[in-house]
Amino acid sequence: MANQTLKLRVKTEGRDGKNYWDNCGVLFINTDDSGTITSVTVKHNMFPGVEMAAFPPRDKDEES
Repeated sequence: MANQTLKLRVKTEGRDGKNYWDNCGVLFINTDDSGTITSVTVKHNMFPGVEMAAFPPRDKDEES
C-alpha cells in the first residue's frame, strides 16, 4: 500500500500588501497496490487534535 502526502496551503495578505502562503495542514492519500484510493485523511491546524477522514463512494452510493 502506497500513500501520498500533500501540504495544504492558504494564501494570505500581509500588512505590507504582499501575499504569503501559510501552511495550514496536511492531506494523506492512501492507495492499494493497483493505485485505487482507499482512504483520504486530513489534518488541519484550525482543528488541532482532530483527524478528518473521507473515503471513496460506495457502489450503492453511485447507483442513486
